Formats: sequence, C-alpha cells, structure tokens
Amino acid sequence: MAYFAQLLTQKPHNLRLPNSSTDDIQRLVQMHQATSVERAPFRRQLDFWAFSITTALAEGLDPLDGPSSKWGRKFVDTRDVEMPEALCDILAVAAFHHFGYEHDGIDDPVQIIEVGNCLAGAGCPVVLDQLNSRDLRLNPLDNVLNFAANLYNHARLERSKP
Repeated sequence: MAYFAQLLTQKPHNLRLPNSSTDDIQRLVQMHQATSVERAPFRRQLDFWAFSITTALAEGLDPLDGPSSKWGRKFVDTRDVEMPEALCDILAVAAFHHFGYEHDGIDDPVQIIEVGNCLAGAGCPVVLDQLNSRDLRLNPLDNVLNFAANLYNHARLERSKP
C-alpha cells in the first residue's frame, strides 16, 4: 500500500493536535526538551499524534466534529516529516471505515488527513489522562507501555467476540 504513503506526502497537509493540550503534549515529546525517553516517551509529535489515533480506534471513539482548524493547532505538515508507510495505511483504513466504501473521494488526501486529525483529537485526552498518572512508581514511558498493552489486549478481546 505504498500508494497511500505517496498520496499523503505529495502535497503538504497539516497535521493537528488539540490547542488545549499543547503544553502536556510537549512535555511528553523528546524534541521539545533535553530529557530521557523515560520522561518524554515520544520522539516526535507525529508519534504522539499516531498513538492518539490508534487509541481512538482501539477505544471505538468517534472523530471530533468540525474542522480540525477550529480546535487544533498545526504542528507539522506531511512534507516536513517522514510519514511511515504503516501510518499512512492506518489512516487510509480509518478513512475507509469512517466514510464507507461508496464515499466520493475516498482516496482524497485532504479528507484522509482530516479523519486522522479528528481521531487524534478524540484520542488525545484519553492518552493524556493515562500518561498523567500520579503513581510515583511509574514514569511516563512505563505509563505508555502499560496503556498500549491494555489497548492491545482490549482490541484482541473485542475481535474474539462472536
């Protein structure tokens, strides 16, 4: 599916995260501070964005309503960052699921990225809630790994139901 990676990076498309969460997100991203991976478990904001999308999908959250430009801030565009092929494929599948197979322009990169932004907006508060745990025994990286394992197990259980 290299098709979607090429499609989503040919032109710049704004990736957005909620304005209200900027400080919390930057505290968890390595590129914004000189700290260890244990304190800032995400290398880039793109990684946080992707984790928020997969959280929304795993939790069955609906994408946020309205255009992401109203509630979100641009942190990068798709030509200024390396978009992993697997992430592009996830975005395409999420858009297909959201719009349905008969939707006009199902391969429109603007619409695919907007679904990603709105899913990231829906998943972001859940991720931040989990990662802002006050348990002094766990650092943010521990929280990310525990939360990801819980999401994975939840998704596996949901798929195994008849």
